[in-house]
Amino acid sequence: MAARVPVSRVIHTIHAVADIHAARALYQDALGGLVFAENYFPAEDRDAALLYVTDHMVEPMAPRRADDLTKPFARQFARIGQAFHSFEIKVADGKAASAAFREAGCTVAADYGVFFFVKPESTGGVLLEVCELPMPNDPWERGNWDPSVGAGHHCTVTGLDHIGCVTADIETALRFFTEVVDGEVLEDARTELPQPARRVLLQVGDTRVAFVQPDDVAGGPLGAFLQSTQNGIYALVWKIADAGRARAHFADKLKLRLTGEGCISSGFAILPEDFLGARHEFV
Repeated sequence: MAARVPVSRVIHTIHAVADIHAARALYQDALGGLVFAENYFPAEDRDAALLYVTDHMVEPMAPRRADDLTKPFARQFARIGQAFHSFEIKVADGKAASAAFREAGCTVAADYGVFFFVKPESTGGVLLEVCELPMPNDPWERGNWDPSVGAGHHCTVTGLDHIGCVTADIETALRFFTEVVDGEVLEDARTELPQPARRVLLQVGDTRVAFVQPDDVAGGPLGAFLQSTQNGIYALVWKIADAGRARAHFADKLKLRLTGEGCISSGFAILPEDFLGARHEFV
């Protein structure tokens, strides 16, 4: 078997949105997001903001012309709408990683050399971005980032617990994340949240990623997710210090609707409809 591709970190989660300014403001107001860079990428005609919520980077991204389906991101946005788009892993050599993934039988797309995407059919259902470059102005890369900078915000988020993915093909996810790249299994167990399923928790670089395969892939909230057009990421699950204070901030101050239904964690979520299609859960 070929050597596994080392992953040093999960760089960020991309959130596809229609309005980059509204997304940036929502992450700042609701989750204490701190924006450190903004950019425009002409090859895909899209705008992005780079921000940290404590220890995890999120990249809201919006097409400038959503109707120009000659651009890869606009085509993705037409498919999934406002939703989590992908998460990105850091590798030492993008071209070498691309070659290794292709040799392993993976389907690679939008390959710009230093970064590219691995299609969901190769990863167990998740669109994965792979990159060798640091993000512009990233304080983590400069070695002076302190996640406690988020301390004191009303949401009381202390860090990312895990990225939650829902899959109908957990064996392919396990193969990719433990045999093609160097992820490690932390837990492999049954769960009832929010319905009977197998749940595998992996360590991928510096981040925990869970894959959940419901017994009923056509029923329940997870089955409904799988039947929809999506790229596999179900939720970002955040750790909070004070549930009462967080609930008051979200519901009373910001008028965001909260729910316990459909949660893959033991906590609560902001309704995705109130967070530009993205599901954020809090434990």
